[in-house]
Amino acid sequence: MREMEKTDTALVFNIAGYNAHHYRGLRYAADPGEFEFKVVVEGDSWANILYPWSEFFGYNEAFPNFIERDPRFYYNNVGWPGDTLENVVERSLSPRETEKDKGLYVPIRSGIFDFLIFSGGGNDFLGGGELKKFLKRYRAGVVDPWKCLDEEKVDAVYKKVRSLYLRVIKFVNDSDAQTQIFLHGYDHARPQSGGRWLGLPFSAMGYTPEAKICSDICMVLVDRMYDMLAEIASSNDSVHVVDVRGLCRNNWHDELHPNRTAAKAIADRFIHAMVGSHHMRLARAAPTATSDAAFIPTLIDLGSERETIAQAHAKAAEYMKGSGYTFPTKSCAATLSAFLQMSGIQVQTERGAEALATKLKKRGWARIEVGAQKAGDVGVTISKLPPKGADHIYLVVQVHNSDRMTIADNQAPDPHERFASGRGKTRTEYFLRAGGAHLFDPEPELEVVDYSPFPFEDEDTNDLTRSEV
Repeated sequence: MREMEKTDTALVFNIAGYNAHHYRGLRYAADPGEFEFKVVVEGDSWANILYPWSEFFGYNEAFPNFIERDPRFYYNNVGWPGDTLENVVERSLSPRETEKDKGLYVPIRSGIFDFLIFSGGGNDFLGGGELKKFLKRYRAGVVDPWKCLDEEKVDAVYKKVRSLYLRVIKFVNDSDAQTQIFLHGYDHARPQSGGRWLGLPFSAMGYTPEAKICSDICMVLVDRMYDMLAEIASSNDSVHVVDVRGLCRNNWHDELHPNRTAAKAIADRFIHAMVGSHHMRLARAAPTATSDAAFIPTLIDLGSERETIAQAHAKAAEYMKGSGYTFPTKSCAATLSAFLQMSGIQVQTERGAEALATKLKKRGWARIEVGAQKAGDVGVTISKLPPKGADHIYLVVQVHNSDRMTIADNQAPDPHERFASGRGKTRTEYFLRAGGAHLFDPEPELEVVDYSPFPFEDEDTNDLTRSEV
């Protein structure tokens, strides 16, 4: 068994004898060309917690470990727990031959990676007890977190962090312009009494770590990190900021690290961001007539997750303001408009189902008969009541047979079942499909299932006489 020890400054620990290069050589023997996407990860313990060795200390996976499990991704992780940004830059950009295989230098120069996940800076303003360097002594009655911080020293820390980020980004951009860079600024940390990274520095300066002012201090420091990253991303199309604030909430492993539930949620958000970015880039390069089709995989992903459905519902609620109706009432078109826009399809918001269906037809979406629908299609229902035209519109996210589907719309907070034949709802009149969608993804003909003989609602059987057995 390898000797393991926690360090005073690292976010987690060191493992005596752990050879990262040897481990990667065993794990990544597969041919990268066999995978749809290729991602390299660099950074601190949020990026790599040396799982499964870290289980000896009770640590669960870091969020990239969940991305590694996605069969679409070829995965290489060169991160190391406890790294400051200076460590990362020194390792990845060092001209010394001995350093080139220890960081990003070789992976990025290979030119094969679609995405870089970069996680750094936390050890510069929260980890390793860095907080004590710019935290003022506690004063009773002070509620403004910035009054508890030496802002000049805080500014100096973030100026240094920004400079190091820009060095890494420039290296990636210069080495491989196709690699998209994904950053995050951590989550609002949770100080705890006795906590080695936050609790002890707070206590040493007279604070009670569990007090609201301590959480507020951590919050403004993390928010400052996001502001800095957003400013960097605003001037560089290859840089994307993935906001993971709120995903840890009550799912912290300790003061600074997500537990398994939060790590999985963070991984899902990164996957959505990376895949969405990939489809958007394809769409920009595609001919206009088929550009919407390139966004369909992202559209399906958005309608498949409760979290992204909630985001679409929030947008739809805003769209419905001034209409005389409050979400979710009569909000199907507003909801689908939100889904389309979130996927990258630049369609103007519509509140009416008929208006949105007409708009999609003008964009080249083809009419598909009921029974031939596929995931990514848009279902349109038409009632017999006036006014004439479509009365409901929804997104298909999964097709089970010619009738039964899983869909996303304004009628539920998660993906839910709907039948094309109706079965208690208005039957679907037709479907719409983005021009060019599914052309290179043939699927078997759907099984035709007739549900009409089966009861739709529960039936009262109390009037039946008891049989003699």
